[in-house]
Amino acid sequence: MVKVKLETRGKMAKKIFLTLISAVGALFFWYFVGAKAILKDDSNSFSKLQCVSYAPFGKDDSPFMMDKGLVISDELVRNDLKLLSKYTNCIRTYSTVGLEMIPRIARENGLTMLMGAWVNGDEKPTRKEIDTLIKLANENKDIVKAVIVGNEALLRGDLSDKKLSEYLKEVKTALPDIQVTYADVWEYWVKYPEIKNLTDFVTIHILPYWEDDPMNISESIKHLAEVRHEVEGILGTSNILIGETGWPSEGRMREDAMPSKINQAKFVREFVALAEEKGWRYNIIEAFDQPWKRISEGAVGGFWGLFDKDRLDKNVFAGDVSNFPNYKYLAFGSVLLIVLFSLMLRNTEISTPKLLTFSIVNTAFAVLYMLQVEQYNIIARNYFEGTWAILVLLTTIFVYYFMLSYIVKPKRSDVIPTLFFYLATFFAFILTMNLAFNGRYENFEVYGFAILAISFVWLYAKQYSKLEFGNFEKLLALSFVVGSIVIIYNETFLNVFSNIWVILALIFAYILNKGTTKDVALCDLKQVIIYTLVFAGIFISFKLGFVSNKALAIQCNLDSNSLSCGIKDFMGASIYFGYVGFVTIVFALIAFVINKRAYSIIVLFLSVGSLILSNTFLGAIAFMIAIYLLTKEDIESFN
Repeated sequence: MVKVKLETRGKMAKKIFLTLISAVGALFFWYFVGAKAILKDDSNSFSKLQCVSYAPFGKDDSPFMMDKGLVISDELVRNDLKLLSKYTNCIRTYSTVGLEMIPRIARENGLTMLMGAWVNGDEKPTRKEIDTLIKLANENKDIVKAVIVGNEALLRGDLSDKKLSEYLKEVKTALPDIQVTYADVWEYWVKYPEIKNLTDFVTIHILPYWEDDPMNISESIKHLAEVRHEVEGILGTSNILIGETGWPSEGRMREDAMPSKINQAKFVREFVALAEEKGWRYNIIEAFDQPWKRISEGAVGGFWGLFDKDRLDKNVFAGDVSNFPNYKYLAFGSVLLIVLFSLMLRNTEISTPKLLTFSIVNTAFAVLYMLQVEQYNIIARNYFEGTWAILVLLTTIFVYYFMLSYIVKPKRSDVIPTLFFYLATFFAFILTMNLAFNGRYENFEVYGFAILAISFVWLYAKQYSKLEFGNFEKLLALSFVVGSIVIIYNETFLNVFSNIWVILALIFAYILNKGTTKDVALCDLKQVIIYTLVFAGIFISFKLGFVSNKALAIQCNLDSNSLSCGIKDFMGASIYFGYVGFVTIVFALIAFVINKRAYSIIVLFLSVGSLILSNTFLGAIAFMIAIYLLTKEDIESFN
């Protein structure tokens, strides 16, 4: 009896010990990644930044709300500029209408201005912007160092160079005592060098993260210096303002360009030191994080600020910086998961190797899960994305539990959660399509899906034949492979997170393929595959030749009355507001109810179009519905 009790106590002690080791391991991880980094250049040799971009929008506001009655309060601007006056002597603005109070409040705080007017192809609001710019500049000559007529209008195709020239000439005539310039990415100054002759100085944007060939943080400053030197040589002038430069603190990796709080601080400190040494004029983008930019630029768009959305200092200028400043909360969450799931070991006979396996998996999954929670906390922009995050996290936590349950007591037939596999697969497919066809602004949700992929490979090992997948799953597997190839092409192998996601996507493809019955072959699905390829070719041609045709965009800015321009504007709006995806999913639901092949092919056509035209979320769902319907045995024919 005593011996039994001692053995029981020994086993319990072993379980408690390994649980403690798991908790300590998680704590060590979070301390390691969350501990503040001491950057190389922490001298803060500059007293103040030369100039900083300023948009006076709170965390719940956006410029798109101004047409709907949003009024920017003097109090907000006053508090912002009072704070900024401690760090800079100048602010750059991008618009004038509705922001007429800024010059007055800037003067109160001893700030000068680079005052901008937002110009585009819409004549009426552009006219109002320019008139207001001229009025404000004339009334505030003491603080307006220069006016900037237009921001990246040529890059976006909002204006022709001819129309921009007309606006520049008008403003120069109206403001003979104030310097006039135009701001755009450096490539467009090289493309339209004649614009230099209409400005008093050149304003170029150099954003290494956003380059067509993104620069990693180590090469970014060197690249910036080379670009500035190149532009100076091509345009034949050293009278250059670097109108925008900076680095995002959060967001998705682009090739090997990684947003992070540490990288942002490193970039700003190194750039300012070099600019002061070289005597460059510059403006940093931007003062405060702007959440509204995440709608059109993805999560990364909202995190270029020197201060966060709540006006809290990110320590960009000096001091220690952490990529996970809230790491203590994340550590607590990981430890809580470890302890709760370790309760599964109570009153359970388990061998030492299995106990070790349980502890390792529990520790790794707890850390990965909290990393995913933190990512969603950053990237979720609205209730819809919040709902997505909750669904993925709930699926992940259940699979996490199933995985540990299987380690403790393997009952494959009971443990393998087929429903959760399908859910995880559908979620992974949607993300794969997003990253493949709308990847510029999408994030790599690798942490939670690593839990899912590892779990299902483990759970399904050696019994794929029992899954009895069919044509639908075979096509889905092929789609994962195609999507992965597109992702690699877009991101290159330099992007670590892209590579990880491709591995995860291929794991799902592997399971789908291995679980497919032997009598299912790709040649049996050739008709659907051919349809898909043909539809993809049609929409790629349509996108490149029409929707994304910048030459046509410029032509339409000169004459928007043509039929082709009307169609282009309609398609542009439909894509931007997601109408293409919405129409597609409606057709998909109708086809699901009607269950006829002709309607399913129409949905396949529309879903491929939605994917190619960047309405990828709803397009991916509709595509799954289409291939499901087309591979059902009981679907009605054309007749």
